[in-house]
Amino acid sequence: MVKAHSLDGEIDKTEATLDDAIKSLDVANTVLAGHARGDTRPDAINFPVEEALAREVTELLDRWKSLGAALVKELDRMTAIVELQYRQSLGEKIDGGSTGLFRRGIGHSHLKPAAILADLDAALAVSASLAELFRRARPVLARAFRDYEAHLTRVIERRRHLDFDIETARLQADGLAPRIEDRRAGALSARDEDAKSELEADHRRLLAEHDVLRQRERVLQPRRSALQRLIDIYETLAGALNGQVAAVNAMAAKLAVDTEQRIALMKALASDAVPPLPVVERSAPVAALIAAFEANVLAGYDLATRKAHVDSVFARRLEPPPPAEPVTEEQAQDETGSEPASSSEIEK
Repeated sequence: MVKAHSLDGEIDKTEATLDDAIKSLDVANTVLAGHARGDTRPDAINFPVEEALAREVTELLDRWKSLGAALVKELDRMTAIVELQYRQSLGEKIDGGSTGLFRRGIGHSHLKPAAILADLDAALAVSASLAELFRRARPVLARAFRDYEAHLTRVIERRRHLDFDIETARLQADGLAPRIEDRRAGALSARDEDAKSELEADHRRLLAEHDVLRQRERVLQPRRSALQRLIDIYETLAGALNGQVAAVNAMAAKLAVDTEQRIALMKALASDAVPPLPVVERSAPVAALIAAFEANVLAGYDLATRKAHVDSVFARRLEPPPPAEPVTEEQAQDETGSEPASSSEIEK
Protein backbone atom coordinates (compact mmCIF):
# COMPACT_ATOMS: atom_id res chain seq x y z
CA MET A 1 0.00 0.00 0.00
CA VAL A 2 1.19 3.54 -0.75
CA LYS A 3 2.15 5.48 2.37
CA ALA A 4 1.59 9.10 1.37
CA HIS A 5 1.17 10.11 5.01
CA SER A 6 4.83 9.27 5.49
CA LEU A 7 5.62 12.35 3.38
CA ASP A 8 4.18 14.75 5.96
CA GLY A 9 7.56 14.98 7.65
CA GLU A 10 9.24 15.70 4.33
CA ILE A 11 6.74 18.50 3.69
CA ASP A 12 7.63 20.03 7.07
CA LYS A 13 11.35 19.72 6.32
CA THR A 14 10.90 21.35 2.90
CA GLU A 15 8.91 24.22 4.37
CA ALA A 16 11.46 24.78 7.14
CA THR A 17 14.30 24.83 4.60
CA LEU A 18 12.41 27.32 2.45
CA ASP A 19 11.85 29.55 5.49
CA ASP A 20 15.58 29.43 6.31
CA ALA A 21 16.45 30.26 2.70
CA ILE A 22 14.08 33.25 2.68
CA LYS A 23 15.55 34.59 5.94
CA SER A 24 19.08 34.32 4.54
CA LEU A 25 17.90 35.92 1.30
CA ASP A 26 16.54 38.89 3.24
CA VAL A 27 19.86 39.34 5.06
CA ALA A 28 21.87 39.17 1.84
CA ASN A 29 19.42 41.53 0.14
CA THR A 30 19.84 44.09 2.92
CA VAL A 31 23.64 43.88 2.65
CA LEU A 32 23.57 44.24 -1.14
CA ALA A 33 21.16 47.19 -0.89
CA GLY A 34 23.70 48.92 1.37
CA HIS A 35 26.43 48.41 -1.22
CA ALA A 36 24.12 49.78 -3.91
CA ARG A 37 23.63 52.93 -1.84
CA GLY A 38 27.35 53.19 -1.07
CA ASP A 39 26.85 52.84 2.70
CA THR A 40 30.16 50.95 3.12
CA ARG A 41 33.53 52.00 1.77
CA PRO A 42 34.85 49.36 -0.66
CA ASP A 43 38.07 49.02 1.36
CA ALA A 44 36.02 48.25 4.50
CA ILE A 45 34.05 45.32 3.04
CA ASN A 46 34.57 41.98 4.78
CA PHE A 47 34.64 39.76 1.69
CA PRO A 48 34.99 36.39 3.48
CA VAL A 49 31.79 37.13 5.41
CA GLU A 50 29.93 38.23 2.28
CA GLU A 51 31.10 35.18 0.34
CA ALA A 52 30.04 32.89 3.18
CA LEU A 53 26.60 34.55 3.28
CA ALA A 54 26.10 34.17 -0.48
CA ARG A 55 27.27 30.55 -0.28
CA GLU A 56 24.86 29.81 2.58
CA VAL A 57 21.92 31.30 0.67
CA THR A 58 22.78 29.35 -2.48
CA GLU A 59 23.10 26.09 -0.54
CA LEU A 60 19.77 26.61 1.23
CA LEU A 61 18.06 27.40 -2.06
CA ASP A 62 19.53 24.28 -3.66
CA ARG A 63 18.49 22.15 -0.68
CA TRP A 64 14.90 23.39 -0.68
CA LYS A 65 14.64 22.92 -4.45
CA SER A 66 16.00 19.38 -4.14
CA LEU A 67 13.52 18.53 -1.37
CA GLY A 68 10.58 19.96 -3.33
CA ALA A 69 11.56 18.12 -6.51
CA ALA A 70 11.95 14.86 -4.60
CA LEU A 71 8.44 15.22 -3.18
CA VAL A 72 6.95 15.86 -6.61
CA LYS A 73 8.73 12.80 -8.01
CA GLU A 74 7.69 10.60 -5.09
CA LEU A 75 4.06 11.61 -5.43
CA ASP A 76 4.26 10.83 -9.15
CA ARG A 77 5.72 7.41 -8.37
CA MET A 78 2.97 6.75 -5.83
CA THR A 79 0.31 7.73 -8.36
CA ALA A 80 1.74 5.32 -10.91
CA ILE A 81 1.63 2.54 -8.32
CA VAL A 82 -1.97 3.38 -7.38
CA GLU A 83 -2.97 3.39 -11.05
CA LEU A 84 -1.52 -0.10 -11.47
CA GLN A 85 -3.30 -1.22 -8.32
CA TYR A 86 -6.54 0.12 -9.76
CA ARG A 87 -6.01 -1.64 -13.07
CA GLN A 88 -5.15 -4.81 -11.22
CA SER A 89 -8.34 -4.53 -9.18
CA LEU A 90 -10.29 -4.46 -12.46
CA GLY A 91 -8.71 -7.74 -13.44
CA GLU A 92 -6.25 -6.34 -15.98
CA LYS A 93 -3.12 -8.37 -16.54
CA ILE A 94 -0.07 -6.18 -15.98
CA ASP A 95 2.33 -6.87 -18.83
CA GLY A 96 5.98 -7.71 -18.43
CA GLY A 97 7.06 -4.16 -19.25
CA SER A 98 5.29 -2.87 -16.13
CA THR A 99 6.52 -5.41 -13.64
CA GLY A 100 9.75 -3.74 -12.52
CA LEU A 101 9.71 -0.95 -9.95
CA PHE A 102 5.93 -0.61 -9.97
CA ARG A 103 5.38 -4.31 -9.49
CA ARG A 104 7.71 -4.28 -6.53
CA GLY A 105 5.70 -1.37 -5.15
CA ILE A 106 2.29 -3.05 -5.42
CA GLY A 107 3.29 -6.54 -4.42
CA HIS A 108 1.05 -9.44 -5.35
CA SER A 109 -2.08 -8.59 -3.42
CA HIS A 110 -5.22 -7.16 -5.01
CA LEU A 111 -6.22 -4.09 -3.03
CA LYS A 112 -9.85 -3.24 -2.57
CA PRO A 113 -11.15 -0.03 -4.19
CA ALA A 114 -11.68 1.56 -0.77
CA ALA A 115 -8.01 1.04 0.10
CA ILE A 116 -6.88 2.48 -3.23
CA LEU A 117 -9.17 5.47 -2.70
CA ALA A 118 -7.63 6.05 0.73
CA ASP A 119 -4.18 6.09 -0.89
CA LEU A 120 -5.35 8.68 -3.41
CA ASP A 121 -6.88 10.83 -0.67
CA ALA A 122 -3.57 10.76 1.21
CA ALA A 123 -1.59 11.62 -1.94
CA LEU A 124 -3.95 14.51 -2.69
CA ALA A 125 -3.51 15.85 0.83
CA VAL A 126 0.26 15.95 0.30
CA SER A 127 -0.31 17.50 -3.14
CA ALA A 128 -2.38 20.29 -1.61
CA SER A 129 0.31 21.05 0.99
CA LEU A 130 3.04 21.08 -1.63
CA ALA A 131 1.00 23.23 -4.02
CA GLU A 132 0.48 25.77 -1.24
CA LEU A 133 4.23 25.78 -0.57
CA PHE A 134 4.95 26.48 -4.25
CA ARG A 135 2.31 29.25 -4.31
CA ARG A 136 4.04 30.89 -1.36
CA ALA A 137 7.56 30.43 -2.69
CA ARG A 138 7.04 31.68 -6.24
CA PRO A 139 6.28 35.40 -5.56
CA VAL A 140 8.89 35.58 -2.78
CA LEU A 141 11.65 34.21 -4.99
CA ALA A 142 10.56 36.32 -7.98
CA ARG A 143 10.55 39.49 -5.85
CA ALA A 144 13.94 38.62 -4.37
CA PHE A 145 15.38 38.17 -7.87
CA ARG A 146 14.03 41.56 -8.97
CA ASP A 147 15.48 43.24 -5.86
CA TYR A 148 18.89 41.62 -6.31
CA GLU A 149 18.91 42.57 -9.99
CA ALA A 150 18.07 46.20 -9.19
CA HIS A 151 20.73 46.45 -6.45
CA LEU A 152 23.32 44.79 -8.67
CA THR A 153 22.58 47.24 -11.46
CA ARG A 154 23.36 50.13 -9.11
CA VAL A 155 26.61 48.51 -7.95
CA ILE A 156 27.59 47.94 -11.59
CA GLU A 157 26.86 51.61 -12.32
CA ARG A 158 29.16 52.62 -9.44
CA ARG A 159 31.92 50.44 -10.89
CA ARG A 160 31.36 51.93 -14.35
CA HIS A 161 31.77 55.43 -12.94
CA LEU A 162 35.07 54.32 -11.43
CA ASP A 163 36.06 52.78 -14.75
CA PHE A 164 35.41 56.13 -16.41
CA ASP A 165 37.35 58.08 -13.74
CA ILE A 166 40.30 55.66 -13.93
CA GLU A 167 40.40 55.77 -17.71
CA THR A 168 40.12 59.56 -17.70
CA ALA A 169 43.04 59.88 -15.25
CA ARG A 170 45.11 57.42 -17.29
CA LEU A 171 44.45 59.22 -20.58
CA GLN A 172 45.21 62.62 -19.06
CA ALA A 173 48.45 61.29 -17.56
CA ASP A 174 49.41 59.71 -20.87
CA GLY A 175 48.62 63.00 -22.62
CA LEU A 176 51.01 64.85 -20.34
CA ALA A 177 53.93 62.54 -21.12
CA PRO A 178 54.97 64.14 -24.47
CA ARG A 179 54.58 67.63 -22.99
CA ILE A 180 56.79 66.67 -20.04
CA GLU A 181 59.42 65.28 -22.39
CA ASP A 182 59.17 68.39 -24.56
CA ARG A 183 59.75 70.72 -21.55
CA ARG A 184 62.64 68.59 -20.33
CA ALA A 185 64.35 68.60 -23.73
CA GLY A 186 63.69 72.32 -24.12
CA ALA A 187 65.21 73.11 -20.72
CA LEU A 188 68.33 71.08 -21.54
CA SER A 189 68.88 72.83 -24.86
CA ALA A 190 67.86 76.38 -23.83
CA ARG A 191 70.61 79.01 -24.08
CA ASP A 192 68.71 81.82 -22.38
CA GLU A 193 68.57 81.45 -18.58
CA ASP A 194 65.13 83.02 -18.26
CA ALA A 195 63.69 80.70 -20.92
CA LYS A 196 65.42 77.73 -19.29
CA SER A 197 63.99 78.62 -15.86
CA GLU A 198 60.54 78.98 -17.34
CA LEU A 199 60.80 75.60 -19.10
CA GLU A 200 62.08 73.91 -15.94
CA ALA A 201 59.24 75.38 -13.87
CA ASP A 202 56.72 74.22 -16.45
CA HIS A 203 58.41 70.80 -16.45
CA ARG A 204 58.08 70.53 -12.65
CA ARG A 205 54.43 71.64 -12.79
CA LEU A 206 53.59 69.04 -15.43
CA LEU A 207 55.43 66.34 -13.47
CA ALA A 208 53.44 67.21 -10.34
CA GLU A 209 50.18 67.15 -12.32
CA HIS A 210 51.20 63.79 -13.81
CA ASP A 211 51.95 62.39 -10.35
CA VAL A 212 48.53 63.55 -9.06
CA LEU A 213 46.78 61.81 -11.95
CA ARG A 214 48.76 58.58 -11.43
CA GLN A 215 48.05 58.71 -7.70
CA ARG A 216 44.35 59.18 -8.42
CA GLU A 217 44.43 56.12 -10.68
CA ARG A 218 46.20 54.10 -7.93
CA VAL A 219 43.60 55.15 -5.35
CA LEU A 220 40.63 54.29 -7.57
CA GLN A 221 41.89 50.88 -8.70
CA PRO A 222 41.34 49.06 -5.35
CA ARG A 223 37.85 50.55 -5.08
CA ARG A 224 37.09 49.34 -8.58
CA SER A 225 38.45 45.86 -7.77
CA ALA A 226 36.36 45.70 -4.58
CA LEU A 227 33.17 46.57 -6.43
CA GLN A 228 33.95 44.01 -9.14
CA ARG A 229 34.45 41.35 -6.46
CA LEU A 230 31.06 42.24 -4.98
CA ILE A 231 29.47 42.00 -8.42
CA ASP A 232 30.98 38.54 -8.94
CA ILE A 233 29.61 37.34 -5.58
CA TYR A 234 26.09 38.62 -6.02
CA GLU A 235 25.79 37.92 -9.75
CA THR A 236 26.20 34.24 -8.88
CA LEU A 237 23.48 34.54 -6.26
CA ALA A 238 21.15 36.40 -8.65
CA GLY A 239 21.71 33.67 -11.22
CA ALA A 240 20.80 31.04 -8.62
CA LEU A 241 17.62 32.98 -7.82
CA ASN A 242 16.67 33.17 -11.47
CA GLY A 243 17.11 29.40 -11.69
CA GLN A 244 14.97 29.00 -8.58
CA VAL A 245 12.06 30.87 -10.17
CA ALA A 246 12.25 28.62 -13.24
CA ALA A 247 12.50 25.52 -11.04
CA VAL A 248 9.47 26.45 -8.94
CA ASN A 249 7.47 27.07 -12.10
CA ALA A 250 8.46 23.63 -13.42
CA MET A 251 7.67 21.91 -10.12
CA ALA A 252 4.32 23.66 -9.75
CA ALA A 253 3.32 22.88 -13.35
CA LYS A 254 4.15 19.19 -12.98
CA LEU A 255 2.41 18.96 -9.62
CA ALA A 256 -0.74 20.57 -11.08
CA VAL A 257 -0.96 18.10 -13.97
CA ASP A 258 -0.12 15.16 -11.70
CA THR A 259 -2.85 16.29 -9.32
CA GLU A 260 -5.33 16.26 -12.20
CA GLN A 261 -4.20 12.70 -12.92
CA ARG A 262 -4.83 11.70 -9.31
CA ILE A 263 -8.31 13.23 -9.25
CA ALA A 264 -9.22 11.69 -12.61
CA LEU A 265 -8.08 8.32 -11.26
CA MET A 266 -10.13 8.85 -8.12
CA LYS A 267 -13.24 9.62 -10.15
CA ALA A 268 -12.70 6.58 -12.39
CA LEU A 269 -12.29 4.41 -9.32
CA ALA A 270 -15.52 5.71 -7.77
CA SER A 271 -17.37 5.26 -11.06
CA ASP A 272 -16.23 1.65 -11.61
CA ALA A 273 -16.53 0.40 -8.05
CA VAL A 274 -19.11 -2.31 -7.48
CA PRO A 275 -20.78 -1.98 -5.04
CA PRO A 276 -20.54 1.85 -4.98
CA LEU A 277 -18.03 3.26 -2.55
CA PRO A 278 -19.37 5.05 0.53
CA VAL A 279 -19.20 8.84 0.58
CA VAL A 280 -15.94 9.95 2.18
CA GLU A 281 -15.58 13.17 4.14
CA ARG A 282 -12.42 14.79 2.82
CA SER A 283 -10.19 17.47 4.29
CA ALA A 284 -10.75 21.04 3.16
CA PRO A 285 -7.53 21.21 1.04
CA VAL A 286 -8.40 17.98 -0.81
CA ALA A 287 -12.01 19.07 -1.27
CA ALA A 288 -10.76 22.36 -2.72
CA LEU A 289 -8.57 20.52 -5.24
CA ILE A 290 -11.49 18.37 -6.36
CA ALA A 291 -13.81 21.38 -6.58
CA ALA A 292 -11.27 23.24 -8.74
CA PHE A 293 -10.98 20.17 -10.98
CA GLU A 294 -14.74 19.95 -11.41
CA ALA A 295 -15.05 23.69 -12.09
CA ASN A 296 -12.43 23.60 -14.85
CA VAL A 297 -14.03 22.42 -18.10
CA LEU A 298 -10.59 21.54 -19.48
CA ALA A 299 -9.48 19.53 -16.46
CA GLY A 300 -8.27 16.13 -17.57
CA TYR A 301 -8.23 17.13 -21.26
CA ASP A 302 -5.34 15.64 -23.23
CA LEU A 303 -3.79 14.64 -19.92
CA ALA A 304 -1.19 12.25 -21.31
CA THR A 305 0.25 14.86 -23.72
CA ARG A 306 0.32 17.60 -21.08
CA LYS A 307 1.94 15.27 -18.58
CA ALA A 308 4.64 14.33 -21.07
CA HIS A 309 5.36 18.04 -21.59
CA VAL A 310 5.59 18.99 -17.90
CA ASP A 311 7.66 15.87 -17.20
CA SER A 312 10.09 16.95 -19.92
CA VAL A 313 10.40 20.50 -18.53
CA PHE A 314 10.76 19.14 -14.99
CA ALA A 315 13.55 16.78 -16.05
CA ARG A 316 15.38 19.55 -17.90
CA ARG A 317 15.17 21.99 -14.99
CA LEU A 318 15.58 19.72 -12.00
CA GLU A 319 17.24 16.46 -12.92
CA PRO A 320 20.97 16.36 -13.60
CA PRO A 321 22.03 15.05 -17.00
CA PRO A 322 23.31 11.49 -17.03
CA PRO A 323 27.09 11.24 -16.60
CA ALA A 324 29.05 10.85 -19.80
CA GLU A 325 30.34 7.35 -20.33
CA PRO A 326 34.13 7.07 -20.51
CA VAL A 327 35.54 6.48 -23.98
CA THR A 328 37.10 3.05 -24.31
CA GLU A 329 40.24 2.35 -26.30
CA GLU A 330 38.14 0.56 -28.90
CA GLN A 331 35.88 3.61 -29.32
CA ALA A 332 38.88 5.91 -29.56
CA GLN A 333 40.37 3.65 -32.23
CA ASP A 334 37.08 3.65 -34.16
CA GLU A 335 36.95 7.45 -34.13
CA THR A 336 40.58 8.03 -35.10
CA GLY A 337 41.01 5.02 -37.32
CA SER A 338 44.31 4.14 -35.65
CA GLU A 339 45.67 2.72 -32.43
CA PRO A 340 45.80 5.14 -29.49
CA ALA A 341 49.27 6.63 -29.03
CA SER A 342 51.41 5.14 -26.27
CA SER A 343 52.90 7.30 -23.55
CA SER A 344 56.37 6.96 -25.06
CA GLU A 345 55.08 8.16 -28.42
CA ILE A 346 53.40 11.15 -26.83
CA GLU A 347 56.61 12.12 -25.05
CA LYS A 348 58.45 12.04 -28.36
